[in-house]
Amino acid sequence: MAAVMAASRTVTTLCHPSPSAHRRAAPGDQARIGANAGSRATGFRVSLSGWHRRDASVTCSRRRALVPPERFLATRARATGDTASDASGDGTLPRATTASARVTSADGLPPKDAQRVVLVCALAMLLASADRTIFSLASLAIASDLSLSMTTVGVLQSAFLWGYGATQVVGGVAADALGGARVLLLGLALWSVAVAAIPASAVSPFPVATLVAARALFGAASGCAVPAAAAAVAAYVPRARKSAALSAVFAAFNCGSAFGLALAGGVIAARGWPSVFVAFGGVGVAWAVAGFALLPAAAKARTPTEPEKPKESETEEKTNVFAREARARDVGQFAALAWCHMCVNFGFFQLQSWLPAYMARDLGFSLGSSGLVAAVPWFVCAAASFASGRIADAAVENGAERWRVRRVAMRVATAGPCVSLLSLALLNARGMLVNSPFATALAVALVAGTLATQAVAIAGFHAYLQDVAPARAGAFLGVTNTLGVFAGIAANVATGAILQKTGAFDLVFVVTALVYLSSGLVWEKNMRGKPLFP
Repeated sequence: MAAVMAASRTVTTLCHPSPSAHRRAAPGDQARIGANAGSRATGFRVSLSGWHRRDASVTCSRRRALVPPERFLATRARATGDTASDASGDGTLPRATTASARVTSADGLPPKDAQRVVLVCALAMLLASADRTIFSLASLAIASDLSLSMTTVGVLQSAFLWGYGATQVVGGVAADALGGARVLLLGLALWSVAVAAIPASAVSPFPVATLVAARALFGAASGCAVPAAAAAVAAYVPRARKSAALSAVFAAFNCGSAFGLALAGGVIAARGWPSVFVAFGGVGVAWAVAGFALLPAAAKARTPTEPEKPKESETEEKTNVFAREARARDVGQFAALAWCHMCVNFGFFQLQSWLPAYMARDLGFSLGSSGLVAAVPWFVCAAASFASGRIADAAVENGAERWRVRRVAMRVATAGPCVSLLSLALLNARGMLVNSPFATALAVALVAGTLATQAVAIAGFHAYLQDVAPARAGAFLGVTNTLGVFAGIAANVATGAILQKTGAFDLVFVVTALVYLSSGLVWEKNMRGKPLFP
């Protein structure tokens, strides 16, 4: 089987031999190529150890007949353009490799260095998410200790977003200019200190005001997280692997929500809610120091690697348009991207902040068990995020147009939550999600379905922004995430008000489902893969 695969790769490479392939071949291989290669009209013959001599032109014709034309052309382009000098001592020909096997300075760092950057960023994002969700779980205990209403809890939840939104653009611009990994780790150290200081604010003479201020400072320090992570991937990861890298980083982010919920409930029950903030803050500072030590030298440098220049739209040949028309198109596309990000954040922040409360209030779980049960959907969300990036990269490598792959991902990321949330609202209103283990399991499954499908937006929205604006990914994401933060604030305040008035999550789920639906419609109408402000 290995010999068959090697022969197939060799024939594909030699169907249209390029000068670079001759240059990179070993001396013995050059002689064999020169002896066997004829004109395209007459074909050429290839000697393979242990095999019959075959006419390569016939083999190529058969391959063309079996493989769709666009797939064949993509395969031939990769084979002829990226042949590696991989000749071994047994006289076999050089093996064709994919474009991602060779990484130049214009296309990210070498693979091992890029993986280290992704690892450092992923663990930092895990802690960013965990630090947010521990307050979601602790908020129930804080409300009990301070006799707070659900409306006040909603204000405390949204206070984080006030500071978070204020620093998105600054964080994105700084990440593009100074390096995303460096800015992310600096932010991690600062917001971890803020998290550790939250318990002190609750014992002040004005606990609500100081808690709001502490939450806002925590948000301001962590505002760089998402744009800095995106900028790091844009600058240091090869283009062919950006979807997988983004999905790995955001899978860790979603795992952080799960770990935070799973660990915080037990810690709060055993030692009280202040202890969990001190513990998580200390871990964050430690990783900020260790992560910087693990970064490759290029990621520690002041100026990041120049990202790959965006190519023309994959649906059109190179076109020249007037500057005014291009600017209007770019503004329209950017506005649509901003709306889609706002809708994604509306649902995400709402679920991140209120899922434990839903488990406790509507499904009847205790404080500790609600954290454990609420962690399950987030683990499913992380798995879906990671898998979606891999699937998207595989589709692109197999010849699919990038913008079409992103569109399919966004269809899943908008229609999936819409269906799951409407089902939750309907079943919850009819009292069908309580009083039995099966009903509870169904509710958790629907929540998991909501989170898992919305996580596919990583391979949709986030990867699309990397495609159309790689050099400004951090800054643009900072702008759209700022607007998304406002949507998250509205989601938290509205949720608290609805719960205060109705006492249930039914209306909350309906509103969020409609928001997701609007995002899908806007995406379908506006996104075609055109470069954004090139």
